[in-house]
Amino acid sequence: MNFVRLFRTLIPLLLFTAGLAAQPPKLVVVIILDQFPYDYLQRFEPWFGEGGFRYLLNQGADFSNARYEYATTKTAPGHAALLTGSYNHRDGIVANRWWDRDRQRWMNSVDDDSVTILGHRTPGHSPKNLLTYTAGDMLRLGTNFRSKVVSIAHKDRSAVLMGGKFGSAYWIEDSLVVTSTYYRRNLPAWVEDFNRSDAMRSYFGKTWTELRPDVAATICDDDNAPYEANPGNIGIVFPHRITGDDPARITPSFYRSVEFSPFAIEYLFDLVRRACAAESLGQRGVTDMLCIGVSITDDIGHAFGPRSHEVFDNALRTDAVLAGFFSYLDKRIGLANCLIACSSDHGIPPIPEDMKKMSPDIPAGRIAPSAISALAAAQLDAAFGSPPSGKKWVEAVVESDIYLNRSVLRDKQLPLDRVTQLLKDSLAFRTPFAGAFTRTELERGEFSDPLGKAYERAFYGPRSGDIVFVLRPYYIISGEKEGTNHGQPYDYDSHVPLLLAGGAVLPGVYRGEVSPVDLAPTICSILHIEFPPSREGRVLREAIR
Repeated sequence: MNFVRLFRTLIPLLLFTAGLAAQPPKLVVVIILDQFPYDYLQRFEPWFGEGGFRYLLNQGADFSNARYEYATTKTAPGHAALLTGSYNHRDGIVANRWWDRDRQRWMNSVDDDSVTILGHRTPGHSPKNLLTYTAGDMLRLGTNFRSKVVSIAHKDRSAVLMGGKFGSAYWIEDSLVVTSTYYRRNLPAWVEDFNRSDAMRSYFGKTWTELRPDVAATICDDDNAPYEANPGNIGIVFPHRITGDDPARITPSFYRSVEFSPFAIEYLFDLVRRACAAESLGQRGVTDMLCIGVSITDDIGHAFGPRSHEVFDNALRTDAVLAGFFSYLDKRIGLANCLIACSSDHGIPPIPEDMKKMSPDIPAGRIAPSAISALAAAQLDAAFGSPPSGKKWVEAVVESDIYLNRSVLRDKQLPLDRVTQLLKDSLAFRTPFAGAFTRTELERGEFSDPLGKAYERAFYGPRSGDIVFVLRPYYIISGEKEGTNHGQPYDYDSHVPLLLAGGAVLPGVYRGEVSPVDLAPTICSILHIEFPPSREGRVLREAIR
């Protein structure tokens, strides 16, 4: 009798749950926190509020062991991987920028000379360099383009690569929200209204203070650490006054200073709310997608490091902004009618000098691209003699990629394989290098070990270098004396949050090994649409109702 009574009690709940799972979400929200390692969720969780990260962690699916399985842990590759479900070797986004041999110039990952920027005098941007399609593109295709896909971020590459081929992308240049003629002929009214409101200018002269200095004094590094940078002239110690170089008036330097503060997250989500209302996202009888790129977490992390007071305080403030936004969605659409995904494009290592402070004998440090180029040239000079007058052995060093000057090789009648093998042998095991791979090795794809596979997935022949090297743990590529950098295949750069929440999601902590490239096919599975054509990830079925 008790069993029957219990069964009758559960029937409405089971039917309600099944109904939630059967109905497609009204709105898919993808939030990518630029440079936000999973470590932040673990370290800072006790001081989060109730409605932001804690909502995702406690009422959503927390994939606690999500790691990128490729080597290029940078912003553009990470954003592309999350939305396409594929790595560099398939999506072509090998770095934030690469050396274009044909044009003999740097190529931004979203550069497109055939389009122009609406609202600002900067180079044109589009998803032209993305070789495949995103989950948002498949949503648009699957609904006969009735669905809307709107992508908004601080950075151009974040917005463009999340938005895909068929979405709309908006990003911030100085004080203005812009897009390009790839997407439309004119800025929409809600963007023009935001630009006229001078929302960003309202932060001039404001002061960034600490929310929990008592906690920061216990769990963070010294606030006045000399190896922290002073971006935008805001200082290295709290409080930070946001004015730029001139405290009396707004100059271009002000926009750089505000982008190193949590105020930039506030105005980003103000813009996001305007987009939701103006575009009626999630309220049009068809599933829409909203992609949000929070880039300021990356700027603050680079300048101050992951153990800083600033990173901790910014995480608390980001949590509060997310809580306010989730409350907004709940009132407007209902969180049960949404699918919310939150992840990051990469993590970050500690500042090398911070590591050395603990013990001078700890192997950690930095090497500048110019030093790498000089070291490679010296090895080649010793082996083959100097290059012809006016020429250099190395055309460019981009993060871990060395681009050789092919004309010098032709002049000296040197096979590429011979030169790259010599460089590999001479660089691979001298500090700070831990190994190297040649173009030929990566093109053949013969590696079976995890590290070799990670570099294969990061390699795309027409855009990658001739030698790709890996640094030893806690060494970074940087020409600066302060701050830190990412881009290596180690866990501190590759282990990121992967959180899902909403009516279609089974809450829980999932400790199995997964990858951020699993996000795109999982979204598509929940929406009952086709996968992106180049996807490598799997469907996270264990977390789907």
